[in-house]
Amino acid sequence: MENKLDILQKKIGAEIKKLRLEAGFSSYEVFADKNELSRIQYFKMEKGTNFTLKSLNRVLDIHGISIINFFHKLDKDSKKTIDSEGSDRLKTIIERSGMSKLEFSKSIGLINSNNINSILNGQSNIKAKVAYLINKKFPELSFRWILKGEGKMI
Repeated sequence: MENKLDILQKKIGAEIKKLRLEAGFSSYEVFADKNELSRIQYFKMEKGTNFTLKSLNRVLDIHGISIINFFHKLDKDSKKTIDSEGSDRLKTIIERSGMSKLEFSKSIGLINSNNINSILNGQSNIKAKVAYLINKKFPELSFRWILKGEGKMI
């Protein structure tokens, strides 16, 4: 089982590879040679296995990106992941309630249906606060199922 550090290293490696491809280098060997990097070390960096902050910083300097901006973008991109099944779960809950989106939104304590529409349109995920409000109104529904789709609905 992969731990969080292994997952982070693989994300960093994938992002390094993406930067190389965006720079117009289809081959990691050519990129490494042109920038006087060890081919083997650079290959392992793209695989997310063998790098230090110093070697990462050197590669990012080649691309003209600061290490701070790199991690900021990496964090921002990882938060953009949309749980497409969250929309389906919410549709199921609303249909089950027999209410319109606006009625449902107000029944759980939201002022309008903007949050609900954003989730239904696949623009955002179900946040813990919304899952909590739904679970509070419909305690028979599993909080974990509402939020992440884990376990059973009821």
